[in-house]
Amino acid sequence: MFSKIMTVALAWPDGSETEIQTDISKGLPYFDITGMGDTAVREASRRVRRAIVNSGFEYPKGRIAINLAPAYIKKSGSHYDLGMAMGILTASGAVRGQTENILFAGELAFDGRVLPVKGLLSMLFPVIGGLISRGLKEIVLPAGNCPEVYIMTRETEIELIPVTDLKTAACHVDGKKQKPYRPSVSREEKKEPSADFSDVRGNTEAKEAIMTAVAGGHSLLMTGAPGSGKTMMAERIPGILPPMTIEEKISTTMIYSYAGRLTPEEPYIMSRPFRHVDAGITKAALIGGGGRPWPGEVSFAHNGVLFMDEMLQLPPGIIELLRQPLEEKRICLTRQSGTAVFPTDFIFIGAANPCPCGNLGDPERICTCTAGEIERYRSRLSGAIADRIDICIEVNRPKYSSLVEKEHVSSAEMREKIIRVRNTQMERAGILNSAMRERDVEAYCRLSGEGEAFMKAVYEREKISARKYFKLLRVARTVADIKGSENISLSHLTAAWHYVRTPGGERV
Repeated sequence: MFSKIMTVALAWPDGSETEIQTDISKGLPYFDITGMGDTAVREASRRVRRAIVNSGFEYPKGRIAINLAPAYIKKSGSHYDLGMAMGILTASGAVRGQTENILFAGELAFDGRVLPVKGLLSMLFPVIGGLISRGLKEIVLPAGNCPEVYIMTRETEIELIPVTDLKTAACHVDGKKQKPYRPSVSREEKKEPSADFSDVRGNTEAKEAIMTAVAGGHSLLMTGAPGSGKTMMAERIPGILPPMTIEEKISTTMIYSYAGRLTPEEPYIMSRPFRHVDAGITKAALIGGGGRPWPGEVSFAHNGVLFMDEMLQLPPGIIELLRQPLEEKRICLTRQSGTAVFPTDFIFIGAANPCPCGNLGDPERICTCTAGEIERYRSRLSGAIADRIDICIEVNRPKYSSLVEKEHVSSAEMREKIIRVRNTQMERAGILNSAMRERDVEAYCRLSGEGEAFMKAVYEREKISARKYFKLLRVARTVADIKGSENISLSHLTAAWHYVRTPGGERV
């Protein structure tokens, strides 16, 4: 007696189709699982046996051999349980329905309940196209996993069949069909945070720089004395982020699904992530790690914002880890078991004091730091990382007159303008300005005669790198888009050059 059941394996980022091959033969009772399974897979024999018996089925007598093919791929996790149980029930004749076009995934409890598993979306998404082409019609899965998988399958003909126990899954295959999953109420975008930019008094230039960074996808570093409002403004950025596309929702949810970060309250990611990192973070927590490659904060911020507070308080080794995520928009983690590549396409926002005491440059406070202390403090930001930061601004303590002003730009107004600017960029080049390559810059950042003269003077007089030259043009393109200008004028270039320079007149 033999059966085949379709499932998937957990293997970032490619995923893997897996076939559960079950063979039942005469002989002494024995349950053997092959196919490079980990401890959770090997222990499945106990869970599957008790679940079958406690669901009211007769457990077959004889030798049960299960192979997870292809055997050369390592298998991990408990989501094979449901497929194994269905394979045994089908091979023994307890279930007679067809399972050819059905994929099974779920963990079994001893009493037969089907429990949610982590990482299901990240397993299915890379292989779903191939499965559909080979006739996949249904996915039988735990009810708790349906919301995350639904965002991927809702535009396909695949039906999600939520099951709460093994008996329900068996009855579905035998003809007592379960209703496909449909969300009772469509989840809308999260409400805008209560923290609003209208609460921020003064700092008009800083707010404009933040809007430029978010609109064009540029990285930003804010420096200023403690209490000047750097963190306050950064924490209001979620309220001005544009809505996510369906592709962005899926790619972000995949990361959280793989890491087991989804919850019943938030079964999939609908709003752009905002990850707040402080000086206590470790290397593994920032970029990921572990024996089996695991994502870190740079990946959890994918399609959103990574805010690094008190940036220069971190050891230099931590800051240097941002090189690859900022430049390549991905992070490669290599282990003995293989290499995992996680996406890291986020907007980087950094905040730092100008010196250890924070008072350097403040006209009303005295800096108590020595020249050596200031030099060591600033040297934590290497030239390589600084050259990858697009916008640098100095945040000053607001004046009293700005504190009593009645009208301040709101997050809703900033968000509306950012959405308009991003739509302009996507219609023009299909990418944000920060992602433009050199040939895109040449095509979409045409300069007038005085603009070319300005750029030549900046390049030759300031001795900037080629990377910064193109970075300056990308930022100028975003400034022009915000102003609603099709062409980049001299005023847009000077504004961009002001952003690209570090506070205090020193070059990044």
